[in-house]
Amino acid sequence: MKRIVIIGAGGHGREVSDILRAQTATEIVGFIDDCKEIHGNEVDGLPVLGDWSWFDSVRPAEFAVVCAVGSPQLCRRLIQRAKSLGLGFASAISQLAYVSPLARLGEGITVFPFAVINPGAVVESFSILNLACTVSHDTKIGRYSNVNPGAHLAGNVTLGEGCYVGMGANVIQGRSIGEWSIVGAGAVVTANLPANVTAVGVPAKIVKTREDRWYDK
Repeated sequence: MKRIVIIGAGGHGREVSDILRAQTATEIVGFIDDCKEIHGNEVDGLPVLGDWSWFDSVRPAEFAVVCAVGSPQLCRRLIQRAKSLGLGFASAISQLAYVSPLARLGEGITVFPFAVINPGAVVESFSILNLACTVSHDTKIGRYSNVNPGAHLAGNVTLGEGCYVGMGANVIQGRSIGEWSIVGAGAVVTANLPANVTAVGVPAKIVKTREDRWYDK
């Protein structure tokens, strides 16, 4: 039986734990969280085990983790930390989602209820497909990306690494969004977007540009 520790005991972590409860052959051990005030408490019946030092008292190779934070840049840092400890990774895929058998999924992803992943889609590792979002045919989602509730990606869309697509946003057929860019809630992307920008509105317009590798800070 796979023993899973969830990284992050906030609202997102609670939703991930709900998905994992329905998976067979898994044991949810509890949450890891840096907030000391909740250590030793329970969240939805699961213990908050402590911070990362908890892994010092166990054999990390015996556990898999799911990163349950919505920020792509924070997720990236946490995944790197987990890798440095020799931890494995699990995915949390809701039984209420539709995932085509012709889609390709990386490790450590989270797929929420009523999400749709269609044929030829590629979802790279540690990405989040949130409630009722859709990923159409042959669309590629880069690592650490977060597609928020009700967002829709048409066919042949490309999201670079670390993209954040806000709630209810739409990306039309064949468009690309560069790595570590943000699309605001409700936006409609009708033209390609470069890396490291924030775009909002209908149609989406760039309102902010960041320096390269801002996400490392």
